[in-house]
Amino acid sequence: MGSRQKNKKKAVLRPSFRIFAALNENSKTRNMLSFIQFFTFQRQLILFFACLALTLGLWPTVGFAWAWMPLLVVIVLLVKHFLIGTVNAAAMKMQIGDTEGAEKVLAYTFKPEWLQFGYHGMYYFIRSGLALQKGETKKCEKLANQAMKLDLPDDIRGMLYLQLINVQGMYAQKMTTETQRRPYVMKMKEYLETAKKLNINNPQVKENIKEIDLMLKGQHQMQRQAMKGGRGGMKGQMQGYMKRGGKRR
Repeated sequence: MGSRQKNKKKAVLRPSFRIFAALNENSKTRNMLSFIQFFTFQRQLILFFACLALTLGLWPTVGFAWAWMPLLVVIVLLVKHFLIGTVNAAAMKMQIGDTEGAEKVLAYTFKPEWLQFGYHGMYYFIRSGLALQKGETKKCEKLANQAMKLDLPDDIRGMLYLQLINVQGMYAQKMTTETQRRPYVMKMKEYLETAKKLNINNPQVKENIKEIDLMLKGQHQMQRQAMKGGRGGMKGQMQGYMKRGGKRR
């Protein structure tokens, strides 16, 4: 039963989240991810408080000579938290489809503006993806634009543009006429052209950009099937695409 629920969660992931699962296929990052998965946020908290208690217990009794090592661990974990935050832990939650857990863990990053090494942008990227999962389009758009202003690799920028395209598609769904939908479609095309200029290496992101390109040109396989079934128009096409998370069956 547990494995079925896990598979079900993975099946509903949007393109923005599937890259974290795809990272496991990269041998260069597999060992790093295994370490991050083992050294969870909960285990870091346990280690922090254990070393803090050990430091407070040793220093008054045997002095600094025995207390310096647990104290060093406490300092390293504190510095790590303020420089990296809980972004890695949130990413691991997202990898298994636990978006609720990712949101809870990410809330422990109290000062995102202090994050370094690209984690500042990743923080907003994850938050924008979580907002999109919940259908909070305005919040997603705001957070994605915040992330765009920060230092991020092109693969992540590509996923941010996919998020923004999804948002515009959701806006377009609410419109009733082609005239009303046109500005949102034009915005989608603008984001797409920018994304296509990025140096993207992740195959999943490339595939999603390719599918969006085909859809906006009216050449996607799903559109042809929709036309045969009498479901023409951008609204029906985008509904079908986003319900499937942008992935071909």
